[in-house]
Amino acid sequence: MKQFLSTTAMAMALLGASATVTAQTTAYPEGAELLTQEALREALADKVFSTAPAQGPKWQWQFKADGRFYLSVGNYSDSGQWSTKESSLCLDSGKNVGCNEMRRKDGVLYLKRNSGEVVSFQLK
Repeated sequence: MKQFLSTTAMAMALLGASATVTAQTTAYPEGAELLTQEALREALADKVFSTAPAQGPKWQWQFKADGRFYLSVGNYSDSGQWSTKESSLCLDSGKNVGCNEMRRKDGVLYLKRNSGEVVSFQLK
């Protein structure tokens, strides 16, 4: 799952997901701060988020406190184990393995995808 997030985007393209084109952001918002491993875990555990990449449908993430995660993107879904390492979210679904840096500003989490795009995690 070295390239989990980009692999998911490719899977969505193969599944025929409709694309909505918006401007891609490649930088964290000014003032976005790194989190400690513990703070990131607390910010994600037992929460559900949606993200809206520049292209494609919204993604819905669910992070359980026991370390399981669930991802839904249109007709595609994935699940596995999640953990934190420094200020990065790490995922292992068996299909994909990897870590992506996250930062926080004004209570909103931001993740930098393998493509370089920065997406916000909107709490549901």
